[in-house]
Amino acid sequence: MVQSYASDLATMFNDTRFLLYRTTSQVSLICACLGLFFPGVLSARADLVMLTSGERVMGKVLPKSNDEILVLQSTLLGEISLPRSSVLRIEASPAAEIGSNTPKHKRAPQSEGTPQEVTFTGTSAKQEGAQITPKQLSDRAEKAAKIIEFVDEETGIYERFLGFNAPDSWQGNLRVGMNISRGDKQWTETALRGKLEIAEKGSRNFYRLAGAYTYRETEKNNGDTFKSTDRYDGTFTYRRSFQQNWFFQNALGARVDQVKGIDLELQDTIGIGYKYKPTKKFELLVGGGGGVEDYQTTFDDTRAGVSQVLNVFQEFTWRPFSRTSVIQKFNYYWNPEATEQYNYVLTAAVRLRLTDLLGFEFSYNQKFDNDIGNGNPKDDAIWRNALVIYF
Repeated sequence: MVQSYASDLATMFNDTRFLLYRTTSQVSLICACLGLFFPGVLSARADLVMLTSGERVMGKVLPKSNDEILVLQSTLLGEISLPRSSVLRIEASPAAEIGSNTPKHKRAPQSEGTPQEVTFTGTSAKQEGAQITPKQLSDRAEKAAKIIEFVDEETGIYERFLGFNAPDSWQGNLRVGMNISRGDKQWTETALRGKLEIAEKGSRNFYRLAGAYTYRETEKNNGDTFKSTDRYDGTFTYRRSFQQNWFFQNALGARVDQVKGIDLELQDTIGIGYKYKPTKKFELLVGGGGGVEDYQTTFDDTRAGVSQVLNVFQEFTWRPFSRTSVIQKFNYYWNPEATEQYNYVLTAAVRLRLTDLLGFEFSYNQKFDNDIGNGNPKDDAIWRNALVIYF
């Protein structure tokens, strides 16, 4: 659509100084376009002539002006001759003040008089020596109206996008970070993690969606690099409160950690918990439950298949300052029929919220699996830093 008006813009702004008193965002958009395609238009400066009739005329005061006639070179109307008696004052731009040869004391006589007719004796930038006909002015006005309509449409889309606000019951963030390991075998991990919590005011229901994806690139001892297998996980938690601080919880989790050799782990647990919140800055949740687990591994026999699983969980949140949070979580899972098959996840983080949109997070994450198949334990402890985008 912009291209369809390119030729019209070129014609219009070579002949016309387009004055548009609109909203700030519209003016900024138009000025940006003009600066990109027509830098000469924005760099030109003109004097503002105030008439006794209340009208304003923009143009450059020409040296041929005298005590009786003020001659302007207007981008829109060409050369204009105005009786000095109809001029109330002239507001000169810095460039016009320096460049004009007209004496300053002759520029702004303040006199009362009747409005005089403005005559057009000059040329436009495109038609030397030709008068601007009413039809030409009508055509230019029509082109200007089309451009204004286009700017209004685009500005509306822009404002609607920026004006989008998530519901008040939604709260979440997106974290992007990198983890680096040093030693005999070096690796770099790029992590993308996100969380969305929905807790409508006055409702007993609470929902949480969380997920993470990690890409690892490993450097061998000889210096060669290769992409390690990925790891990703996701959880969905539903809670319904009852009797003030107690709640039921249903948690569904899934993970694929081929770095460790876990092809797929699915867990679905149902339990009960208690929330202790003495102040708005401090919150502690503890609880437990049980369910089923479907476990698939690249190792043989011992862990593959569906089994029972028990779980205890704990969450701690402390907000010492309005834009600083300390978060700590612990989840422990085990098979009641084979207690050597257990794993736990421990996380701790400090988040600094710089603005309503951006912040930083420094965190520690440990995932320990005592048996991922054939009795092989795997431990993974990572220090993380991330840029946080809030919504």
